[in-house]
Amino acid sequence: MPAPLYQCLIFGEPTPEQLTALSANIVKAMEDFGLKPGEHFTITEGYGGHFVETAPAVAMFFGAAGTKLLEHPNLLRLSIPVVPLVSHLDNVSIELPECLRPINALALTAADPNLAKPAGAALQCLGLLPAQRRVFVSYRRAESRDAALQLFEELSARQFDVFLDTHSVGVATDFQAMLWHRLCDSDVVVMLDTPGFFESRWTRAEWGRATDKHISMLQVLWPGHKASRYSTLATPMQLEEGDLVDKRFTEPVVEGIALQVEVLRSKSVAVRHANIAGHLRSSIERLGGTVEGVGQRRTILLKMPSGKPLVAHPSVGVPTAVTLHEAVRDGDARPAVVVYDHVGLSQDWMTHLEWLGTNFKPVKWIRSRQAGWDLSELEGI
Repeated sequence: MPAPLYQCLIFGEPTPEQLTALSANIVKAMEDFGLKPGEHFTITEGYGGHFVETAPAVAMFFGAAGTKLLEHPNLLRLSIPVVPLVSHLDNVSIELPECLRPINALALTAADPNLAKPAGAALQCLGLLPAQRRVFVSYRRAESRDAALQLFEELSARQFDVFLDTHSVGVATDFQAMLWHRLCDSDVVVMLDTPGFFESRWTRAEWGRATDKHISMLQVLWPGHKASRYSTLATPMQLEEGDLVDKRFTEPVVEGIALQVEVLRSKSVAVRHANIAGHLRSSIERLGGTVEGVGQRRTILLKMPSGKPLVAHPSVGVPTAVTLHEAVRDGDARPAVVVYDHVGLSQDWMTHLEWLGTNFKPVKWIRSRQAGWDLSELEGI
């Protein structure tokens, strides 16, 4: 059996249903990233028989009264993050061993029977999903301002970083440039599809540009309104009469939207990652090089036409200095590049990235949509 790239370790006392649901959710998300169970990742109760200390891992602890985590010292030694899961946040002191009580726990709820939230937390700890949980709310102010503001508040309370045009752009900032920049950095677009949504040039542009960037959309359809445009990236959510009270969503609808965003987030990041990887593969093969395989932390292993190796780090969204740090933190001696989609990023940020690239020599930037052009300059590395 090959050494896994990712490992999910299950501890505590999960029910058979919880274990099945979590495993199924993680497997589906991993497969969206092109990762195969047993070959690229493992899900085991405890360490299992093929645990690799050097491969990224996450520990999911299902709490219950009297449970212990005897493996905690070793998990600490290996810097493996632990996600404590409890029936209710009020039960932390009852259901978690003392060593886990300082760690922020996640409550399991009846509204999430498939354990989408714990699965997302696992993927985030493994580095497959970004730590920032970014959501863009697209809406027409004249038709759904109150509902949009409600979503901003409710999703923010659920630890999402929400972009709302009236609340997320600072004074003396180029409004439209910042809006497109933040759209590029969002995991999911929540589209409030009211009857007049596509009558606005701005909401039409948000739909079109989200599609171009391969960002998944949750298409929340107003009661009695049917979709006038469709996209494979859009997941419809039809509202019924009674789902809106005084122009605001009912609590079950808010919870449903939040859960759908959680589910779509991993799919969206995987699709965007695959799009960047596809551009990269086409470009390297046209130049006469090859894709040799995949590595840890979503890396792609390349062979340049000269035969020299190159490790590519696809970056979904807006790359930062942290992206560069992640590209070198594993101590890989092979040359590395960060590959990102530059379309839609603000000019100020592009200038910042150019400065970073000039002053941080170990890693080079590659723009995915012109990867062949940029890779050609690296043939001599």
